[in-house]
Amino acid sequence: MRKVYIIISLLLFTMISCNFSHEPKVVLKDSAQYYSVSKDLNIQADAEYDSIIAIYKVGVDSVMEEYIVDSEQGLSRKRPSGALNNLIADAMRIEISKEVDFNVDFAMYNYYGIRNTLPKGEIIKGNVFEVLPFENQATLVHLSPKGMKHLLTYIYKSGGQPISGLEVEYTDSINYNATIGGNEFDTTAYYWVVTSDYAANGGDNMNFFQESDSIFYTGILIRNNLLNYLENLNANNLKLTADTVSRITYKD
Repeated sequence: MRKVYIIISLLLFTMISCNFSHEPKVVLKDSAQYYSVSKDLNIQADAEYDSIIAIYKVGVDSVMEEYIVDSEQGLSRKRPSGALNNLIADAMRIEISKEVDFNVDFAMYNYYGIRNTLPKGEIIKGNVFEVLPFENQATLVHLSPKGMKHLLTYIYKSGGQPISGLEVEYTDSINYNATIGGNEFDTTAYYWVVTSDYAANGGDNMNFFQESDSIFYTGILIRNNLLNYLENLNANNLKLTADTVSRITYKD
C-alpha cells in the first residue's frame, strides 16, 4: 500500500501542474530502454529521495485513507461477468447519465482496466485508486448498427467485458439474444454507449468504436464515476451490495 501511495502522490501533483486536453491523442514516436534490477537486499535507502517524497506523502496518505463506504462482500473482476465488472460499468452508466440530457443506453469498460479488488468491510479512497489507477475519462460514443454488431462479436471473442444496461446470451459469435435497457436489441438502431477514452480510441483492439457518427469526451474520470457512486450509497446510509448476476452467458 505504501508504494502505491507514493506513486499516486507523484501522479496527483503532476495532474495539478498540467493542463489536460480531452482530444484524442496520437502517438508520434515510441521507444523503450530496458534496465536490470538489482536483487541486492542490502541497498540503502536514498535519504534525499525519501525527504522529497515525505513532503507530499502525509497529505496524500490522508486523502487515500478517507473512508468511502462499507461493502457486504469482497468484489473482484471475473469473466465472462463478475461483481466488480458490474459495479464499475453501473457507476459509469448511472453517473454519466446525470451529466447529459439524452439517454445513455449502456456502458462498457475494458476488462484489463480493472487492476485490483475491493475488500469486504470498509472501503477507502485508496482502494478505488488501486482498482482504477489510470486517468481514463468517460467517453460517449453514438455507435452505428455495424459498430454494435462488431462490439457484440468482440465481447464474445474476448471472453466477456464489464457491461451495464446490456445483457447478452450467446450461442456463438454471430448468434445471440441481446437486450439493451430491457428492450430487445434493434439491429438497425444507433446506441449511445459510455466507455473509456482508451477504448473509444481503439485500445485493446476495440476499433469498432470508430463506427460512430459522434464521440464526446466528457472530461470526467471513470474513477470519479465510481467514487461518486459509492459516496452516494454512503450518503443514503446504504452499504455496497455486490450484483453477481451474470450479464453475459454462453450456451453449452
